[in-house]
Amino acid sequence: MPLKTVFIYLSFTIFFTLTIVFSASAQTETINEKKNIPQKKTVSSGEDKNKSFVKEVPTKEPEDAKKEIIPLTDDKSKSQSKDQKNTESNTAKKGSDPQKDTKGAEVWDDTKKAEKIESTLEYGMQKDRKIAITMINDIKDEQIKNKLIQKLVLILENDSDMEVRKAAITAIGDHKYISSTPALIKALDDSSEDIKIAACYALGRIKADSARPKLVELFRKQDLKADSNFTDALITTLGDLKAPDILDIAVTAGKDAAISKMIRERLIIYIGYTGSAAQKDFLVELYKNDDEDMMIRSYAIKSISKLKIKEATEDIKTIIKEIDSYPFNKKKKYYDLYMFSVAALVEMGDTDSISLLMNSLRSDNTSVRLRALNLIKEFNDERTIDILKYKMKNDPSGKVRKAAKKALEDKGLIEKGKGNEDSKNEYEKEEKDE
Repeated sequence: MPLKTVFIYLSFTIFFTLTIVFSASAQTETINEKKNIPQKKTVSSGEDKNKSFVKEVPTKEPEDAKKEIIPLTDDKSKSQSKDQKNTESNTAKKGSDPQKDTKGAEVWDDTKKAEKIESTLEYGMQKDRKIAITMINDIKDEQIKNKLIQKLVLILENDSDMEVRKAAITAIGDHKYISSTPALIKALDDSSEDIKIAACYALGRIKADSARPKLVELFRKQDLKADSNFTDALITTLGDLKAPDILDIAVTAGKDAAISKMIRERLIIYIGYTGSAAQKDFLVELYKNDDEDMMIRSYAIKSISKLKIKEATEDIKTIIKEIDSYPFNKKKKYYDLYMFSVAALVEMGDTDSISLLMNSLRSDNTSVRLRALNLIKEFNDERTIDILKYKMKNDPSGKVRKAAKKALEDKGLIEKGKGNEDSKNEYEKEEKDE
């Protein structure tokens, strides 16, 4: 074999051998890295004669790393402590700790509430003072409540804030504080019409019969041809007091088309509260007059039913039958008169008319149900109370539920002003939607 060929053969042999060796070495290093085999340091027998084995030297951790490590046992302990506190707090709220409950009750008893109300009335801003006045409703102790109402009388007589005085007058009337009558009568001459109107209604709620002369005197000075909220309040209050002092004026003005429509309506309603069968012919004539304003006719039939003038029953049924015969578009114009007529028959004990009224209360039309409910709310029979309670809870319209609730409040069957806040917000939202 030539020398040159031998030299080439040996060169290739050496090259392949070295390649295999280096490749095996690289694979060994890769396997060791993957296994993460730690380096070990051997301790000589001179350092520890009792130990002849290899000992690992632990790697020292940086100080920063130590600071960041928070033991898990501490977290658990803190979490358990927090949960325990929450449990104790919830248990206390539920009344498992009588001492805490008793202490809480002492903080919010009537005496403490009254002190808060009184200080707010003395030093609070307008909004807070008006809220404090409404909070008197929450006081159960009559002696404490009367003391606060006496404070309201002083506000009525001496305070410079008209809005707060008006709120005080309204509260006095709501609480029927008869001792406030002189102050309320004096308020009828106030420079503010709002104060005079509020005083009128308060006197009516208190049933302050001693105010009649002053109310009549003021009424006789009013211009009945002009719309006036004060004149309206005077007539309403005289009606609430069952005072027939202005009955002659009411009949005369009720016939006069020159008198303000607002005042005529109020005077006709007043006749229903203070009149008698002697006004039958006048009221029936108004009711049957097709040229008369529709609401004037409606209020005339309302007063007929209030006075229980059953002699008018056939006239009422004739009008109802006539309206039923009208085509739909014309019938819509007479709807209020129709409903007042049906309600009048029901109020006077005509059982045949109940189904007509119930049909309106079941109507899919919210306005129809609302009108029907407003007509029956003055009835005091058990059936009406049941209807109002049902409508308050179940009617799909917030307006109807709210009207039913107010009717029950006015009758004293549920506590006034005690409503669920969510329901109140729902009423307001639905009213906007409708």
